[in-house]
Amino acid sequence: MKTILVLSILFCTIALPALGALDDADLNKIRLIVKEEIQKEIKPIKDDIAVLKIEVASLSGRVSGIEKMMTWLMVLIVVAVGLPQVIIAWRSRKDRSLEKQIEMLTQEIETLKRQQIIQP
Repeated sequence: MKTILVLSILFCTIALPALGALDDADLNKIRLIVKEEIQKEIKPIKDDIAVLKIEVASLSGRVSGIEKMMTWLMVLIVVAVGLPQVIIAWRSRKDRSLEKQIEMLTQEIETLKRQQIIQP
């Protein structure tokens, strides 16, 4: 029983300083220490964010340049494919018109031949 009493008194004396209240000065010191630790942890993160923003801006510029190149490439392809198609269509119309003229002239020649054959 004496042992339990001695141990209880010993534990109470050890725990007695824990019952003391913190004053404003102690709380301000704790806040200052916490803020410093937070700043130490946040600084590398802020630096990483700044680097990422720079990289994103660089990538955005690159993507914009690639989009412009793709647009010009598409225009070039359309012109390269479309221009020959237009030329071929124009020539085929011209050929059809010439074929019609040839056909009309051929019929006229045959008509004239028949008239010559019949008249003499």
